[in-house]
Amino acid sequence: MTKRRIALLIAAMTAASSFVGCAKKDSAINEPPAIEEVEAEEEILEEVINENLAVNPLTGLLISKEAANRRPVAVMINNLKQALPQSGIGQADIIYEALAEGSITRLLAVFQELNSEKIGPVRSARHYYLNFAFDHDAIYVHYGQSPQADVAIKQLKADNINGLSYLDNILAWRDPVREKQKGMLEHSLYTNAERIIKAWDIVKYQKEVKSDWKPMLSFSNEEWTPKGETAKSVYLPFANTLINEFHYDEASKLYKRVQYNQVHIDELTSQQLETKNIIVQYTKITHIPNDTEGRRDMELVGGGKGVYITNGQAIPIIWSKKDAKTPTEYKDENDQVLKLNKGKTWIIVFPNNRAIELK
Repeated sequence: MTKRRIALLIAAMTAASSFVGCAKKDSAINEPPAIEEVEAEEEILEEVINENLAVNPLTGLLISKEAANRRPVAVMINNLKQALPQSGIGQADIIYEALAEGSITRLLAVFQELNSEKIGPVRSARHYYLNFAFDHDAIYVHYGQSPQADVAIKQLKADNINGLSYLDNILAWRDPVREKQKGMLEHSLYTNAERIIKAWDIVKYQKEVKSDWKPMLSFSNEEWTPKGETAKSVYLPFANTLINEFHYDEASKLYKRVQYNQVHIDELTSQQLETKNIIVQYTKITHIPNDTEGRRDMELVGGGKGVYITNGQAIPIIWSKKDAKTPTEYKDENDQVLKLNKGKTWIIVFPNNRAIELK
């Protein structure tokens, strides 16, 4: 439970207790409350709590109404081995992972309840990550961009906050320890909730969720386990030199993340990253012709196959996306909307000429 939720619950309990307490002024000090009074207080408490909470569209779980009604923020995260450990991404509700140049991936951490004190290291934009931000009508936070991303941001009129601009000192800062280490300058840039909100105020993008916005993900009211292939361990061979992993923990019913043959942790908590759901989205990934940096392109508009993994099982799914700004849809093989278990989701955009391994 986050600090904000704890504070909210305490406030609700205090308000409910004060309200009920007013009706008890004439009661004897040592007289135990009647059953009816206890039930009434519980009902008032529940009512106050429900009035201040709402469903997180990214996880299906309850968060503060204020956070639920604010547009999400999607932060571009450096995922090179040298950049580890990252900070703040353990608080993200959804993490996208896709190939960048060479045999590396970058992450896009999507936050609904934005309260992290340190997020990063932050890196530059790639044009196909805009599709992921548009999936949630999220503000795309990055530091610089590729030529292709520069064009796409302008053409699609994407709401983005670029630290490599007049917003530099407002949005981000350099970690003083990393900045001084040899070869670590590009892995030293960070932001946080306070700075993102401050930059957001300056660029004046809409903050509230659109009234007609339909969240991308759907969640099941009841926890369920798919009847499919065993998936206690998930191996993702993005390249011959890069095989990332998730391993199912029976106790927590969550998947724990491993990459570069080591536990993938968040620096702020020293805890291993974990997720309730894994979605593998297969698509065609190619190199951009004549791009000297080896940048890639991905077919994210259209459709294809995929895999949904949760509670130690995996089932085939189908994905589709009408255009860049329309949320991606996930359906099962019977063409029914995929209902995820409530919790965090890791979405992996994976080359359709390679295959994941399940054990």
